[in-house]
Amino acid sequence: MADIKSVEGMIDSTPIMKDYADIESSKLPEYQIDSKIPEGPIADKWTNYKAHQKLVNPANKRNLDVIVVGTGLAGASAASTLAELGFNVYNFCIQDSPRRAHSIAAQGGINAAKDYQNDGDSVYRLFYDTVKGGDFRSREANVYRLAEVSNNIIDQCVQQGVPFAREYGGLLANRSFGGAQVSRTFYAKGQTGQQLLLGAYASLNRQIEKGQVRSFNRREMLDVVIIDGRARGIIVRNLVTGELERYAAHAVVLATGGYGRTFFLSTNAMGCNGSAAIQAFRKGAYLSNLAFTQIHPTCIPVHGEDQSKLTLMSESLRNDGRIWVPKKKEDAEAIRAGKKKPTDIPDEDRDFYLERRYPAFGNLCPATSPAVPPRNAATPASA
Repeated sequence: MADIKSVEGMIDSTPIMKDYADIESSKLPEYQIDSKIPEGPIADKWTNYKAHQKLVNPANKRNLDVIVVGTGLAGASAASTLAELGFNVYNFCIQDSPRRAHSIAAQGGINAAKDYQNDGDSVYRLFYDTVKGGDFRSREANVYRLAEVSNNIIDQCVQQGVPFAREYGGLLANRSFGGAQVSRTFYAKGQTGQQLLLGAYASLNRQIEKGQVRSFNRREMLDVVIIDGRARGIIVRNLVTGELERYAAHAVVLATGGYGRTFFLSTNAMGCNGSAAIQAFRKGAYLSNLAFTQIHPTCIPVHGEDQSKLTLMSESLRNDGRIWVPKKKEDAEAIRAGKKKPTDIPDEDRDFYLERRYPAFGNLCPATSPAVPPRNAATPASA
């Protein structure tokens, strides 16, 4: 690894967003965190930032090391992309192979504002649906940037060999998904995450073969090394030998996935325990909206107290079927008492309350509709 001090001049040590912060740091209240989001109209924030950001020339990139912890869709993509840009990348994962990352469990699909169905989709609509579906807790500038690059992500995946479903004529297919009024979801049967991960894994292997990426499997990150307020390395445990190992770099990227195992039951893998994220937290990183984690409402119910995790059903199921409650109180009481079956209630005595309350979305409402924040969608059911 390169000596950090010998290349200090190649790294811009000024705050990344100094020229484009929404509010100058000196004017922020003490309790408010400066998120370093660029200023200007939301559609121009990141365009302006990219036009004025500091660059690293190709010769200097060869002298800079980057550590990427994680080999899922985020980690493998980051490692392979940074390596292709010319940086020296050290990639770590806790599993015995990068292919074991939990991204493989994603099923339903990946969204992009391609508008192949000509149903009125756009970057703004994808941005709007994402912000609203996130109950307005997301950073809007970042969500808009995500919507902007969504089309390029699909193109990149196709070039990596991801076998997305296609129409009869050979064009990429889209399906309705996630409660949106447009069909913008690209998918590969019910194994989209697996196919996406295989594409990212192939790209990562290409860089490993070229020598731009060094891969370290079966390493558990135990600590982040901070020098002058910046992450400059990590401490890991070799899970095969039990030895502690240290690695230094000029930058550290944490792409270690979620922490679903903090809940008693979850659809996440047993390894999704947040052990890496908590090390960053202990060194001063901020964690927000900790309860705002991925919980799937479509799961096979728990059977017995010894069940360790929930069994996931595809999110695509939520765009089919309808949700209703009995209109008559006596019908509801009879069902609860076991005197009637739900199938005995005729359609005219059923209240499809979400379709009644949100007619523009119809039966899409149960699909965690972006236009219906979860707390609102649940109101009729709990009334």
